[in-house]
Amino acid sequence: MARPPNLRQQRFAAEVKRLLSDIVREAVEELPELSGCLVEVSDIRVTADLQQVRAYLLVSPSDKQNFVVRLLNQHQKTIRYRLSQQIRNQVKVMPTVQFFADEVELRARRVEEILKNLPPPAKDSPSET
Repeated sequence: MARPPNLRQQRFAAEVKRLLSDIVREAVEELPELSGCLVEVSDIRVTADLQQVRAYLLVSPSDKQNFVVRLLNQHQKTIRYRLSQQIRNQVKVMPTVQFFADEVELRARRVEEILKNLPPPAKDSPSET
């Protein structure tokens, strides 16, 4: 069972999320392969020792999600360097950054689609009054 994040982890994760959101937005503007994509950092998970950051992304259009995650992971060193320029006074060791697709939104859309396609409830018998 994973232990809950401590206050330092929560504060660090919030700061990294804010900074990574800006860095990813700039990367999307700079990389021609990502033109027409909207990328949002939806969640950040930080290890207890603050040495690994897992960033979860929502991408619109959703069919490009895996491509965007793979491309940002290829540019991970540049993104990590930009992040290090802004948090170098907060940590002793610069954390590694990995990007992952946020599957929560896709699962929610699938559940909504399944619910829409369900037949209406059958009426067994008329209600008695």
